[in-house]
Amino acid sequence: MKGLAAALIVAGAIVACSQLPEGSPSCLDTGCGSNGTCSVTSDPPVCACQPGYAGPACAECAPGFQDNDGNGLCARACSSSVTCGPHERCSDVSGRAVCGCVVGYSRTREGGCVFTGGPVDPSFSTPELRAWDTRGQVSIDPGRPADVGGSRGWVRFSGSGKVFQSFEMPAYADAEPLALELDVTCAFEGGCSNARQWFSIAFDDWLADQAFFSRGSFRRARVCLGERAFGRVLSFGLRAYGSSSSWGPREDALLGRAEFVPSADCARPGTVRNGDFEAGDWDTDAVGSGFLVGSVVFVEANGGRSARLTQRCDNTEERAAMSTSMSVPEALEHPALAFSLEGTRDGVTLVDVDGAPVAEVRGTGAKEEAVVCLPRTTPGLALRLGVAARLECPSANILRLDDFVLRSEPSCGALESVSDGGFEHDGMVSPWQSTSRRVRVVRDPADAHSGNAFLRIDSPCGDDGVRAAWSSSMLHVPSRPPNAAGGAALKLWYRLRTDALAFVTAGEVGAEGGQRLPRAAEWTEAVLCLPSESWGRQTSVAIDVAPVRRPDDLCQSARFDLDDLSIAPDPSCPID
Repeated sequence: MKGLAAALIVAGAIVACSQLPEGSPSCLDTGCGSNGTCSVTSDPPVCACQPGYAGPACAECAPGFQDNDGNGLCARACSSSVTCGPHERCSDVSGRAVCGCVVGYSRTREGGCVFTGGPVDPSFSTPELRAWDTRGQVSIDPGRPADVGGSRGWVRFSGSGKVFQSFEMPAYADAEPLALELDVTCAFEGGCSNARQWFSIAFDDWLADQAFFSRGSFRRARVCLGERAFGRVLSFGLRAYGSSSSWGPREDALLGRAEFVPSADCARPGTVRNGDFEAGDWDTDAVGSGFLVGSVVFVEANGGRSARLTQRCDNTEERAAMSTSMSVPEALEHPALAFSLEGTRDGVTLVDVDGAPVAEVRGTGAKEEAVVCLPRTTPGLALRLGVAARLECPSANILRLDDFVLRSEPSCGALESVSDGGFEHDGMVSPWQSTSRRVRVVRDPADAHSGNAFLRIDSPCGDDGVRAAWSSSMLHVPSRPPNAAGGAALKLWYRLRTDALAFVTAGEVGAEGGQRLPRAAEWTEAVLCLPSESWGRQTSVAIDVAPVRRPDDLCQSARFDLDDLSIAPDPSCPID
């Protein structure tokens, strides 16, 4: 009976096939190859393919399978939800789907992937690798063990110059928070007189200024990496600037190691590390700030945590300040930092980014949201965010801060060469930072150089005879125009009706002093040439004003008025 049934099925299939329109092939006459069998249960008969194969004759790979090695066999593809471990990516180019460590990572004996990328020869100890290029007053010495903080070799900066190389970095999604770790010191413990205290770290065409060379002994420092350092062949370098100081012997700055290392202290892109204080606190420090005493505590209230900064007058030198890491997303169009502030009325909160002044926020006595526009160069970068309390004695300044977030703010869209260079901004947030209430914006259209307002710095004589006041803000130096008739210059209008001391420091990274402005009874324009390395960079301007002693040993107070700051090429400034 079984044989008869099978014969009837085959006969039925033959009859069905004989009834197909002429020219319509079926698996009965074309075959299914070795990867399928002909199914006669359908009309017309079709090939039933084995797992991983598809097509009329089962000669193609099904979705989720591949034959990248061309051996005719379909194997599982990475697209079929292959699960890999941390810092691994699936690859099936060999014909097999396997997980391997991503760029910059290597597999350990235990089987995991750890970061081993970054600069080649980070300790400058293997010159035969020829990993580093130098330019300017720079040399590399392979050294001896423990010469510079335990590193074998070092870079010696005898003036302006840079050391650099290029290497491939993993995509940020495949990596982890990383930091650049640097060992720095001076050839003479009294200071690096041949180089400024500040030097620059270059990631492609962006330079980050850092204060590393200082008077004293060896120091190890870390700089977090942002999105801009990942997912590309990165051009990385370190640049020092020659010092004009004539103090002391001529001694070089030394850099003993430049290595990329994983760091849990670095924020992930789009975040301010511990921005709501729920998962941890910020770093706190005490810095000299006159006759002040400050404290920072992290408090529990209403089911959440916040930071409380208290600054009051006392006979000590301590400032209420805290800092953390933040990483600005590369796609953020109008970068801004927002946070909640409840502070003493007219008490001031100072905001710094990588040590550069960004804004001061004046308290209203009520809980408010403060929005601080960040420099347009910050997207894609990891930066050090600093917040501090400032006050004018004898009152105290008590701040409660919380919920620091990064976001795009349309009101931050206008890119000015000098943040609020005309002092027309009116609100709780100002892009200018000042020492005290002796620095204020005067709103008087009749007395301003132009517009409705100008900045006034009063520097009265104190009990010690001389008391200084200062104010500072950010500069955005545009890229050098191709037809520039001169170098970059900061232009400003000022009044100084006495022979007081007024110095302007602009664009000079870690420069000593500044350019003194002469007495001017009426509004007068000053043109200050910026260093040639300022083109296309974010830097700062600082104005310092102090009274002077007259020949009769009496002190003469100072009043300095400032308005309409801008940046433009000027024929009086050298292009290079």
